[in-house]
Amino acid sequence: MWVRQVILCTTVLLAIMLVQLTLLSRLGLPGATPDLLVVSVVAISFAYGPGAGAAYGFAAGMALDFSPAMDGTIGLTALLYLAIGALAGPLVDPRDRSVPVVIGVVALAAGAMPLAIALLETGLGNVRIDWGQVPLLVLSSALYGVILSPLVLPPVGWLVRKITPEALL
Repeated sequence: MWVRQVILCTTVLLAIMLVQLTLLSRLGLPGATPDLLVVSVVAISFAYGPGAGAAYGFAAGMALDFSPAMDGTIGLTALLYLAIGALAGPLVDPRDRSVPVVIGVVALAAGAMPLAIALLETGLGNVRIDWGQVPLLVLSSALYGVILSPLVLPPVGWLVRKITPEALL
């Protein structure tokens, strides 16, 4: 069963990375770049639980950290995605996961990413952080998370139910 779960998570990660790095990063939308990866981390965490969500989040963050588009501290995004994957699954009881609650969790996770990155990069001595732009980045990231939730969560949930039905929480 875990082999199918790993294959599913790897396929989702590669597809999401491809769309994020080739399409979304080049759109030139105002504010932050839409973050499909954080939405997929929440989706995997909801589907498989905090352990798998944390592992998927770490893998997604490392893949993004080593992509040519990134210029921040290597491993920082991986640690933040790991935290989101570990916290998102148990944050809401599976019986209470209504659409507004799930979208709210995604918006919270997406909005927290730029703020956490700015805080940690500043703490690590990065002087290039423009704190005047951080509120716009937080709000736009949360909005993009809300917009992308219906495009990521249902397909990932469907794939999980079809490929690994015995692994559902």
